[in-house]
Amino acid sequence: MVRTTARTLVLIVGLLLGAATQALAVSPPPNDNRDSAQPLGALPAAATGTTVGATVETNEPPSGCAQTAGSVWYSMSFGSSPPGEVGVKVQANGDLDAAVDVFQRQRSQNIPVDCARTDQNGFAGSTFQPSANATYLIRIAQRANSTSSTFSLKVFVVPPPPSAPGPALPARGGHGVLDSTFDTQDAYSLQLQAGTTYKFNLVKTNDGCMRLGIFPPGTSSFGGSAVAGLRCAGYRLFTPTVSGLWSFLVSAAQRIDGSQPYWLHIAPATSLEMAPGIFLPNFAHYTAKLQGNIDTDVRLFRFDVTTFSDLTLFLQAASAASFDLKLLNDQGKYLQCNCGSEGEETIRRQMRPGRYFVVVQAENFESGPFTLYRESRTITHVQISFDGSGYEQISPGASTRVTATVSPAVDGPVTFELQYFDPVEGWQFRGNYRAEAVNGVAVLPLPAPEVGRWRASVVYNGTHSAAPATSGWANLLVAGPLTQ
Repeated sequence: MVRTTARTLVLIVGLLLGAATQALAVSPPPNDNRDSAQPLGALPAAATGTTVGATVETNEPPSGCAQTAGSVWYSMSFGSSPPGEVGVKVQANGDLDAAVDVFQRQRSQNIPVDCARTDQNGFAGSTFQPSANATYLIRIAQRANSTSSTFSLKVFVVPPPPSAPGPALPARGGHGVLDSTFDTQDAYSLQLQAGTTYKFNLVKTNDGCMRLGIFPPGTSSFGGSAVAGLRCAGYRLFTPTVSGLWSFLVSAAQRIDGSQPYWLHIAPATSLEMAPGIFLPNFAHYTAKLQGNIDTDVRLFRFDVTTFSDLTLFLQAASAASFDLKLLNDQGKYLQCNCGSEGEETIRRQMRPGRYFVVVQAENFESGPFTLYRESRTITHVQISFDGSGYEQISPGASTRVTATVSPAVDGPVTFELQYFDPVEGWQFRGNYRAEAVNGVAVLPLPAPEVGRWRASVVYNGTHSAAPATSGWANLLVAGPLTQ
């Protein structure tokens, strides 16, 4: 009986403790209601909170961007000189999906000002322009289908947009961190000389299209249109038409979560990056280094083709290096672009006589060494004949000559192949004979071949500067007159 009573008491105590723990777990936060909103004080302000146990008031205003459940409230007041713009950042923890609403309090009314929902990373950002002598409420509510959890809140004064012409661009480039909600633009200025070409490189690490606007001297506001720029970061050349203090506006990519660091580099371009470019002799190797994360993003090469040729361009780089290899004619038309891959790149194609350019460019702001090799070999054709004819008939005991004619008229080794026809077994190999073409002609004497049918072909073996070629067949009949 004593044991039963003890067990009963233990069970009762356990149930009471469990109920008390559960009651404590679901107790609403102290700022669960609007009337008990937590004051934030002077800006910048930060707070942590939770929606665990939060409730919904009977007359709670709806959210402007989501269906919501339990919520908590924060308040702030501004005097006669409020800041121009205020930013609100919320970072939800755990699996909390939240809606952040800003209301302006007018007597018993709550006027909606702005609303934002947390993204896939739990982040939400909002801005508003406060009125003088006004009170604002910030409500953080978990969405109707979300779990409860904690969060952090930051409220701060949004820096004003940059004004022209902007601070001087440092010699080593400008660096900053933007975002798509609060700090969206930075400005710089630099003295540029008319007629001097400059290279611009806007380097970023995040996704999205960060933009660069280039504004002429005398710009007093960035509200107008830029005369040039970059639509999606990267590299370009620009030549100003007037000298003076030019301005440059860097704008964050839109609808991109989190911070957006960038680097802006501007420097005078040289013949390494612009026409006429680096002359690349035939069979030459050129080694250099690209620094796409600074301002050495491009190398420009030029070369000439004097005869119809087989061209090989070989780019050697590290296996992980993202370098593009581009071939253009002298009118700027792209003939081939090996772009978007990594490591070694090769371009092989037939080229007509003319002037051409090659571009090696770092993609994704890559850096590293490379070697570019060029090989142009004249395309040749070779013909075979017996005494100048593709078909020849001679008498038994007579001699003839097999002639190889190479065009264009280049020197180099050739190899003749001679075959004899057997009426039962067909063509039979008789031998290979080597000779040297001089001014495009090589001759193989054939003194008194046997009676019968013969044929010959030739291979021009090629040289360092001339490509190989193979002929068809020339035929020879060694026979006397028909007799009975």
